[in-house]
Amino acid sequence: MILKGSAEDDLLCQSRSGLIGILTTDVRLYYDLIRLLKSKSLEFKMLNFDEPIPLDIGVILTSEDEVKMINFEPKIAVKDIELGIRQARLALRGLSSDETVIVGVDPGPKPGIAVLCAGQIIETQRTHSPEEAADRIIEILGDYAFERSVLKIGHGSPEHRDRMLAVLSNYFTQVEIIDETRTSTKSHTTHVDAAIAIARHRRKLE
Repeated sequence: MILKGSAEDDLLCQSRSGLIGILTTDVRLYYDLIRLLKSKSLEFKMLNFDEPIPLDIGVILTSEDEVKMINFEPKIAVKDIELGIRQARLALRGLSSDETVIVGVDPGPKPGIAVLCAGQIIETQRTHSPEEAADRIIEILGDYAFERSVLKIGHGSPEHRDRMLAVLSNYFTQVEIIDETRTSTKSHTTHVDAAIAIARHRRKLE
């Protein structure tokens, strides 16, 4: 059975090379994975050890105790739910840690965050303060563990921008302040949409 989570306002990346499979007899892990996958609007299938793995499965999430029982690659032994799902999303795209990750931030009292790798949106976040945004970004960097990372942050809202830079600058290989004049010109543009545009933007301020 294919299940899909409820729709969200955020732009969430869907798998391009298969579905996420859940294969575990750990009841708590099973339901925690389902809950979070649904909340992120990610498609998945519930699997059974007594049945063949379907051809449309691109990655399997399981427990640390059961991972050796599964003859499939890629498979992820889940220690942390959020981290496991992030790893699954990368695996579905064939991305590895030697890629460069770009984090785009639309600064302000409620910053938007967009994470890109190899031109693909792999995660978006909406936050309620610059401090929450900084904490989320540090967590994301730790979970994805790419060798090279670039922070692109909009030049607007200097007070909020500088509060985030004071915390984040040392976590990135490269930091760019982006001229966001053209990234949020429409009244209906969300902070997440603006963050995506900033992450993709090449016109940094000198």
